[in-house]
Amino acid sequence: MLLETLIPMFALLALATVLQTLSGFGFGLMVVSSFTLFNIMPLTATTFVVSFLSLFNSVSLVLKNTEHVSKRAFTLLLVSGIPFMGIGYALLEYLSTGMTTLLNLILGVAILSCCGLLLVKRKHSQPSGSTTGFAIAGAMGGLLGGLFSTFGPPVVFQCYRQNWPIHEIRFTLLAVFSITALLRLAIVPLGTLPSQEISVSTLCAVPVILLFTRIGRLIAARVPASFVRILALSMLSLSGFTLVIRAITS
Repeated sequence: MLLETLIPMFALLALATVLQTLSGFGFGLMVVSSFTLFNIMPLTATTFVVSFLSLFNSVSLVLKNTEHVSKRAFTLLLVSGIPFMGIGYALLEYLSTGMTTLLNLILGVAILSCCGLLLVKRKHSQPSGSTTGFAIAGAMGGLLGGLFSTFGPPVVFQCYRQNWPIHEIRFTLLAVFSITALLRLAIVPLGTLPSQEISVSTLCAVPVILLFTRIGRLIAARVPASFVRILALSMLSLSGFTLVIRAITS
């Protein structure tokens, strides 16, 4: 891959990693939207990159904190989400062959919808621990995960509605995201395989993720959480609007 492509790729990954570390959400959405806007690589390749690199933010933490994972929620979210992940992936493969404008429109709308969900404050929502609530969140997350490798927003919304300790929410989400990222990688051979260039550049990006995760943790205490949340949502909303407008006018 050319240096003029690798530099913006690593820069966008670094930014997404720092914002994810500071805010706790948005790595997949930020990478998918920015890579699409700047034509870094095809969407099918971008989703592979997101699935692979997101593992480095989650697996080690989950393995050390399995006792804090809500087993019931974890099971419900995966059971309902996995079938829809397959549907989303099949839809991505179908649309990416010749309907990229429609695919970008769907991505833009999905990003804006996710931003709307993430804006809902925990204190303004009522707990909904029903099986149906988790099943719906899992199905929506699975569809987004298959399409854009971003399982998070519906699941984040559902888990933050519960009256759980914050560490239980955090590690339940990380456990779900770890498994869905692994499953997303497992179904990649059934569709468009990443090129050797993309595979190598993804491996080269691992140190970038690890380094900027560390940097994000170091500066977390110095940056107000509310500012980071507003910044992350503003960037996502801007990219979502841009994708929608570009798709409509093209």
